[in-house]
Amino acid sequence: MEQPASDFDGAWKYALEQYFAPFLELFFPDAFAAIDWSEPVAFRDTELQQIAPEDQEGKQRVDKLVQVRRLDGTPAWVFVHIEVQSQRDVAFSERMFRYHARLYDRDRVPVVSLAVLGDEEAGWRPDRFGYALWGCELALRFPTVKLLDLDAAWLKQTRNPFATLALLHRDAQETRGKPTERVLRKAARYRALLVQGYTAPDVRALLRLMEHLLRLDPTLAQEARATMRQVELEVTGMDTFVTSFEEIGRAEGQREIVLRQLNRKLGQLPEGLQARVVVLVPEALLALSEALLDFATQSDLSVWLDQQDAGQGT
Repeated sequence: MEQPASDFDGAWKYALEQYFAPFLELFFPDAFAAIDWSEPVAFRDTELQQIAPEDQEGKQRVDKLVQVRRLDGTPAWVFVHIEVQSQRDVAFSERMFRYHARLYDRDRVPVVSLAVLGDEEAGWRPDRFGYALWGCELALRFPTVKLLDLDAAWLKQTRNPFATLALLHRDAQETRGKPTERVLRKAARYRALLVQGYTAPDVRALLRLMEHLLRLDPTLAQEARATMRQVELEVTGMDTFVTSFEEIGRAEGQREIVLRQLNRKLGQLPEGLQARVVVLVPEALLALSEALLDFATQSDLSVWLDQQDAGQGT
C-alpha cells in the first residue's frame, strides 16, 4: 500500500496556533523577549487572504498573522510566514516583501516578517528582497531559521514543542518512502516525549503533530500505535493515552472517507485543498460530510473552507 504523504502544512498551522510563544522563544528569541505576554495575542489570518487573494489558490505553505503588544506598550503586528514546501520557491522573497508592504500600507504600524525554511536544499537561504535603480533603493531583510541547520542533539535536549516539531519534520523527510523506518521513528519520538515529562495535554497535542507528519497506511499505523502503547507502559507503567490513540484512529478514518467522497463528487482535489481538509477537526469533518452533498465544483469547497476559517477567527 502506498505511503500517505506527510501533512507539513497542517502540522505547522496547528502547532503555531497552540504554541505561538514557544515558537518565538525557540526560533526568534529577540522577538519573544520584546512581546508583552501578559496581553492576549490575536490571530488575524483572514486578513492575509484579503491583502493577497492571488496567492491563496493552491497554496502549499502556512501563513500566520499575529497581533501582539510590545513591552513598551506600543501595539504591533507580527507577521509570521512559515515556509514548509520541500522545493525551492523563486518567488519566496518577493512574496515576503509584498505581504510586508501591503500590511504596512493598510495599517501604518510596524510589521515584523519572520520565516522558517523547512525545505531540503542546504544552499537555498532567502532572507531579503530589494532593488536599486538611479539612486533609488528599496530593501527588506527578514530573519530566517533553516531547519537543516538546527543541531539534532540540541533539539532532543530542548523541552519545547517546536524542538519536537523540528525533529518530526526531519523524520518525515528522511523516512519518505521508508514506512518501516517511519514506524521505528514514531515509537522513538513517543518515548522521548514521555521521558521529557510533557504534560498530558501537551503529549496529546504532539501526538497529533506526529500523526500529521509521520503518516502511515492503516495497517502500519495500527502496528505503530501498538508499539507506542507498549512504550508507554514501559516508561510510565500506565496506559494513559489509549483514548487519544483511538480518537486519532477514528479521525483518520473519517478524513479518508470525506476525502474519497470529495474526490468522487468534485474530481481529484489539488494538494492545497486536500491539505485544508486534512487539518479539520472531527466536528468540522462531520459538517463537511453533510455540506459536500450540495457542492457542484471545487470552488464550492474552497468557499466552505474559507467560511470555516473565518468562523474560527483564523
